[in-house]
Amino acid sequence: MLVIKIKDVIKNLININTNTKEELQEIHPKQWLYKPLPIPIWKIKYSYTTVRGNDKEYCKYIIANETDWDCVEWEFNNWLEEFNNDNPERQLSNVQILDTEFLGEFLLELE
Repeated sequence: MLVIKIKDVIKNLININTNTKEELQEIHPKQWLYKPLPIPIWKIKYSYTTVRGNDKEYCKYIIANETDWDCVEWEFNNWLEEFNNDNPERQLSNVQILDTEFLGEFLLELE
């Protein structure tokens, strides 16, 4: 089982001011009360047509709360727009979401 160190989690935090991040980095690991972090995962099955005209089906996965079902398709569409903008030679067309499924909430152990 993979266990992630709390120091590595803090080091990779984003949207946190510098002072708070520095304060958290100074805390000794034994001062933390550990609780596994819940990771809710959705699966998005979709189809598309490649630039060469080939039809494909794939899945993407997203971390989002079970109650955020309405945001899952929105996030996927944002990813698709960004992908097509960044990869004009490999754009995906005729994209259709075939299914969205909440796979569950999984736990990430910290040490």
